[in-house]
Amino acid sequence: MTLPTIILVHGAWHTPANYQSYISALQAQGFMVHCPLLPSSDKSLPSTSSLRDDVKVVRELVSSLTAAGERILMIMHSYGGAVGTDAVEGLAYPRPSANGNQRPGGVIHLLYLCAFILQPGAAIWDIVQEAGFDKVFDQYVHTAEDGSIFPLDPGLVFFGGDDSVEKETIDEALKTLVRFPRESLTTPTATAGVAWRDIPTTYVLTQKDYSMPRTYQDIMLAKVKSEGVDLRTKDFDTCHSIFISREQEMVQLAIEAASDQRNVS
Repeated sequence: MTLPTIILVHGAWHTPANYQSYISALQAQGFMVHCPLLPSSDKSLPSTSSLRDDVKVVRELVSSLTAAGERILMIMHSYGGAVGTDAVEGLAYPRPSANGNQRPGGVIHLLYLCAFILQPGAAIWDIVQEAGFDKVFDQYVHTAEDGSIFPLDPGLVFFGGDDSVEKETIDEALKTLVRFPRESLTTPTATAGVAWRDIPTTYVLTQKDYSMPRTYQDIMLAKVKSEGVDLRTKDFDTCHSIFISREQEMVQLAIEAASDQRNVS
């Protein structure tokens, strides 16, 4: 089996450097991996970029690769789920050409790692409000004058509740975190449709998550499942940074997603 190309969409406050160990582990399995830096994580532009800027960057990458005939496995973490879902709209595999023939390129699978999987036209803040966390949000996240936000206790937010991650690993990961524009939380996703209706999807749940509380995950999955979508789920007793705390398991899930029979038309 020819492995698909992976596009890894990172989360808020993160940069590709946070995922380097996971990327290397995926590459060791033979995957080609792209992890573009989202404009919202560009430290020089914390207040002028938003969700739509991030979607544009990822969509341009996905479009260029699928146009070249590549099959794409999307892996999305946290905020990256909102970005990646919008970015691949209309690019599902297989893709018919103008003459009715099937194009070789397209997105074959969506793998959400404790990520936002939203309804069309919804915003991340809608889930925060529905879960009742909007009332306590500012107790855990600092908003600067330029509109950028950062967790008051990033160690707790990304690694809290899982003692299996060594302190040295946590300290190293925290060095590459950046501020994030609060506006991206309230920007609605596209209304044209949602890719998880058309593309085989796997969702990874996390039980000890202080950044994406399990309540958020349950609310979003209930909405998706209510539409009768064939969604597969995996549940892990770990923290938000599951690509670090359960790296090998996340590599195995990528391998399983690549060979998922639902990808075959």
